[in-house]
Amino acid sequence: MFTDPSLQRELGRVAVRKNVPAGTELMAVGDAITHIPIVEKGSLRILAQDRHGRERYLYHILPGETCATSLTCCVAKRMSSVRAVVEEDAELLMVPVRYVDEWMAWPEWRKYVNEVQAQRFEELLEAFEVVAFHKLDEQLWSYLLKRAQATGGRTLQLTHQQIADELGSPREVITRLLQQLRAEGRVALGRGVVELRQAQMAG
Repeated sequence: MFTDPSLQRELGRVAVRKNVPAGTELMAVGDAITHIPIVEKGSLRILAQDRHGRERYLYHILPGETCATSLTCCVAKRMSSVRAVVEEDAELLMVPVRYVDEWMAWPEWRKYVNEVQAQRFEELLEAFEVVAFHKLDEQLWSYLLKRAQATGGRTLQLTHQQIADELGSPREVITRLLQQLRAEGRVALGRGVVELRQAQMAG
């Protein structure tokens, strides 16, 4: 991930390695941010939450990446504004927040942080565009594709209610749209399972 030997040594000295199973809530809204997670293996799903507790999917953190929102909150000394859930079994490097600023002396770390924040900003703009300008069926398909890409598989262990909660939609509407996708041959549905068709994934 990093090539600078001194940065590698420092990362090995202070970062805590952590194995976290799928489904674990790594961070909740309002939590104090003590460590920044860098994903070595697996993936994390990031969700926004409004004051009524309703959630909305934002983006995934994949291997080699970290959470830009956590970086921003720790620099501003604010509590977490998002919820982080382990999408698939993850191996994480947990970096104490005090080092985020200190390591800016390393050009490679500074470049890494800037690139992560730029990438997340683009993803948030994309998420906003999908919500603001795309119909719910397109939002649903985009959401399913991102979940599948994050896990590296076509079979998603998801209930209609879970999807509805993360897209901010009534469950009945999601069920109807999933049935529509099934009729189009884009998904297969089972109890608590949504399977994306390979041809659609490749396309």
